[in-house]
Amino acid sequence: MKSIRFRTQLMLSFWLVVILALCIPAYYMYQTLEKDIYKEANANAFTQLNFIHWQLQEKSVFENNQDLDQWCKKVGRQLDYRITVIAAGGRVIADSDVAYDRIAALDNHAGREEIINARKSGQASNIRYSITLGRKLIYAAKNINLANAPSGVLRIAIPLSTVESRLEYFSRQFWGILLVIFIFSTLLSLFLARRLEKPILDIILAATAIGEGDYEKKLDIETGVEFSQLSAGINDMSGKIQQNIQQIIEQKQELEAVLEGMVEGVMLLDKHGKIKATNEALTWIAKCVPSCVGRRPMEVFLNPEIQQACNQVLEGTDAIKLKVAMDNETVYEVNLVNIPEGGAVVVFHDISELVRLEKIRQDFVANVSHELRTPLTSIKGYAETLQDKEFRTSDQSETFVKTIVKNADQMSNIVNDLLELTKLQQRKKNRLSAIDASACFSSACETCMPMSNEKKISIDNRLAESVSVMGDTNSLIQVFTNLLDNAIAHSPTDTTITVSAKTGPEAVTFSVADEGSGISQQHQGRIFERFYRVDKERSRDSGGTGLGLSICKNAVTGMGGKIWVKSPPDGLSNGSAFYFTLNKAVDYIS
Repeated sequence: MKSIRFRTQLMLSFWLVVILALCIPAYYMYQTLEKDIYKEANANAFTQLNFIHWQLQEKSVFENNQDLDQWCKKVGRQLDYRITVIAAGGRVIADSDVAYDRIAALDNHAGREEIINARKSGQASNIRYSITLGRKLIYAAKNINLANAPSGVLRIAIPLSTVESRLEYFSRQFWGILLVIFIFSTLLSLFLARRLEKPILDIILAATAIGEGDYEKKLDIETGVEFSQLSAGINDMSGKIQQNIQQIIEQKQELEAVLEGMVEGVMLLDKHGKIKATNEALTWIAKCVPSCVGRRPMEVFLNPEIQQACNQVLEGTDAIKLKVAMDNETVYEVNLVNIPEGGAVVVFHDISELVRLEKIRQDFVANVSHELRTPLTSIKGYAETLQDKEFRTSDQSETFVKTIVKNADQMSNIVNDLLELTKLQQRKKNRLSAIDASACFSSACETCMPMSNEKKISIDNRLAESVSVMGDTNSLIQVFTNLLDNAIAHSPTDTTITVSAKTGPEAVTFSVADEGSGISQQHQGRIFERFYRVDKERSRDSGGTGLGLSICKNAVTGMGGKIWVKSPPDGLSNGSAFYFTLNKAVDYIS
């Protein structure tokens, strides 16, 4: 029924009512009329039978059966009936419609229904098809016992053509009237169905439009009070839905903007523990391709701690907080909160920088304490020894004093480097100007020449006569000095330090490469931290403070460049190369 239109259903219902209201009474009337007509025909048959019987009684005695047959044929022609006389045994002795010479060949009629009933009750009738005459007849029979005729049964057969013609006439009249009524009722039902269907179609179109988001469509139906109230209700509902949808959309957009603007990764789990929604930050954290939705946390993060925490929250725990290390450099603080209706919210906060800074702070405190404790211990020990008056007059006292001065100088260098590092971190980029990097390197090279000569290390200067960059002269000299110091300290005797520069479209890349033992990969990411030493004992023996590379990084960053290391350099098997960039002077127009 769902696939049939309302108009069709209404018309079918109307037709069914018409059929039930007209056809059943009409059929009953037709059956009654047919019964009455047949009853009348049957009564007429008995009347005619009695009349023929009376005529037979008035007739004088028949000489033989042939004479009786002739009389039957004569009367039958006048009345247009078939008249048959059957002997007591069932043999036909006279028949108005059969030649006398063929009568002997007729079947015995003792088994005919009207004959049997006439024997029992005196007279009887029956309607059936006659094989002999080839048509339907009413048979009426009665017992006869006449002096002028043989005893037996007199039977007449009246054709039903007249009765059937009357019935056929009444049938045509009945079906004609019924057809007219049916056509009229069909047209009326079609008119009424269309009249009723129009407001329903309008309501359907309005409901469909509302379902598709068109809340501006309004209904104006005046067909009946009920439809008017229904259209007013739909219009009111449409307005309220539009307001609610607009409010939901605004809230959804605000929530999406908040979530997408968050640095923290947010993940929503459904009650089955599968990811229902994520923001862009979490997609980047989990590196989901193409999406995290529909997967379990374990499938995304490959971390049993996160999955276990999610299971606990989904099972009823209100909230859980834990730290999770995704890799060696990334640490997240994960907060999980249970949703009472089912599910959980998981927030990933990147605390890698905080952890890194905390470790740097701890390392800084430990390194400063360690760097200062060694010279302080030495100074204290030698000073306590010099408190002995006899020892002060000995030849070794001068050596002790020199050692104290040396350690004090070391402490002074550390403090000076810390102050310089602080100044570099506070210095702003807007103090930069166009300077000659080649001149700065020459000044740094003169400072480091005594140390390089002492270790028989040559410095190969491949810089052009003039390299103009944006920077600060003192800072750039300090960068070259510290990089040369570092290269000389970690290079074996009789090696070469190569200094070069490569000019790009916007910046100049400087390189200071040595032929030393190199820096392992695990240390390359931290060598620019304060007091970080690859080989602590060797670095300390060389007189370094552990702040040189950190000063270089801050100085280069302050001049708008960046610094990094490659060990070994490209195409070589040993040594280290420190690279840093500075913007070309021509790129800046003041």
